Amino acid sequence: MQLALKDIELAAVAATPSPLLQTVRDRLAATIAAGHDNDDLAAVDYLRKPSP
Repeated sequence: MQLALKDIELAAVAATPSPLLQTVRDRLAATIAAGHDNDDLAAVDYLRKPSP
């Protein structure tokens, strides 16, 4: 997750700001804040699904 966030932040600097980049950055940051910082990118989906 940390590497994906770093890549998104680099893309945001290199590209024209866009709502999509900001949304992806926000989701990655929320996933990291939830304790999934060293998990695979699939951890983003963990926050989307409600717990059973």
